[in-house]
Amino acid sequence: MAASRSWIGRLAVAAFVAAPLAANAQDISGSPLDFAEAQARLLQRSQSLAAAKAGLQASQDHADAVRLLGTPSVFLDAQLLRYRKTIDVSLDPAKMLVQSSVDGFLASLPNLLPGAPSGVVDQIGATLGQGVSGALTGLPGSARLQTDDTLFRPTVAAVAPLYAGGAITAAKDAAKASVRQAQAELSISADVAMVRLVQAYYGQQLAAQVLKVSKENRDGFERHYQDALKFEHEGFLSKAQRLQVQVARDAALRQYERAASDYETAQTILSQLLSETGPVAPTSPLFVGSTPLEPAQTFVDAALAEQPELRKLDALRDQAAQGVKVAQAALKPKVFGFAEYNLNRDEALLIEPDWIVGVGVHYALLAGLDRGKAVSAARQRELQAVHAAKAARDALQTTTLRAHRQVETARRQYALLAVNIEAARENLRLQELAFREGQANPAEVIDARVALSVAETQRAAAAYEYDLALAELLTASGRMQSYGDYAARAEKVSP
Repeated sequence: MAASRSWIGRLAVAAFVAAPLAANAQDISGSPLDFAEAQARLLQRSQSLAAAKAGLQASQDHADAVRLLGTPSVFLDAQLLRYRKTIDVSLDPAKMLVQSSVDGFLASLPNLLPGAPSGVVDQIGATLGQGVSGALTGLPGSARLQTDDTLFRPTVAAVAPLYAGGAITAAKDAAKASVRQAQAELSISADVAMVRLVQAYYGQQLAAQVLKVSKENRDGFERHYQDALKFEHEGFLSKAQRLQVQVARDAALRQYERAASDYETAQTILSQLLSETGPVAPTSPLFVGSTPLEPAQTFVDAALAEQPELRKLDALRDQAAQGVKVAQAALKPKVFGFAEYNLNRDEALLIEPDWIVGVGVHYALLAGLDRGKAVSAARQRELQAVHAAKAARDALQTTTLRAHRQVETARRQYALLAVNIEAARENLRLQELAFREGQANPAEVIDARVALSVAETQRAAAAYEYDLALAELLTASGRMQSYGDYAARAEKVSP
């Protein structure tokens, strides 16, 4: 009974290890593709990378656009105007001037007509004065002048900012920081895509090995079951013992079917990741480094210097710092120069100059928002970015150290399991031989076969854990581009 619990427990362990780490298809087939080719296809077809590239291009274009900030802006305006001008002119001053001139003339008549009888002079003066007074009285007190006209008014104008409180420089520097942020985001997207590729590509390789082990285990238990049937028929084995073997055979079959299903799933995941229409057959095997990695501190130092997530946060911090300068610029006056020239002076209005140049100052007394609070908010955003960058650096050190330990743990486990597999194979050979000679019971063969299946599955899983942990370590340290170099130097895990 204890032996029965032992092999059932081991078989359950084998199924548990195989199931979640494997992937889905009953035949290992598809288009051959090594890891380098898969990487090239992913970089070419990934939608997330395409989005990141578009974001980078947008940031670069924006930086180029704001590069001209601070240079003069020149405008050409053309207007076709239809207008009416009405002027009311008062005639009273003119009438008073005429009356004054007539009075002076009448006063000088005696001198103008020397020797004329005084009565005649007086009669002339009275008649003339009366006539002029009557004429002036008949004139209105004002006259209205009105004109309608059409004119074409083309002008060229220029405005040049002379002082903007630091806003222009801040805008340019913020745009440059935005480019650095987009570059970091592209690197992050590439690293994430590579980790997903490692998961899918080597996950399918793991699933293939689990499927192979499961098939061998299934076939081995089938042979063991056939032997048990023969021995039962010959009377060397009880029905209970034969049923024990049958239960183990059925469990191995279920394990194989699960592994086959998981392999099909792995094929689908990798094909979809690479945007392939059919299944892919990875040709680059799982690998494990035969020697320890460089010291963990080497990777930590690289992470603090090269990790794109940190570069992104540094760029965000720089943008926040420029945001403070922009907010502060709103508290300062703006100085600008301007000029305008009328290209059609012949039709210009009387009040319009031919040309004009000048310097202007603009200051908002009321801006519709609390500019002091705006500066405070910008400073808090900068402080938030600073703290976020520091926290990310601390977390990154922990992540890098943990990934380094995981890589080394997987490497040691793989090496230990290699020894266990050799021992398990030899033990299974001896137990099968003893069973055929009637010197071992079925449970001992079952235990030996399950032990071998578990060891082989765990060894493949350790190799996969090494490959995935290495990808996570190199991503954390900003060195994912060297993943292929590590794979080339490592020991290949044959199916």
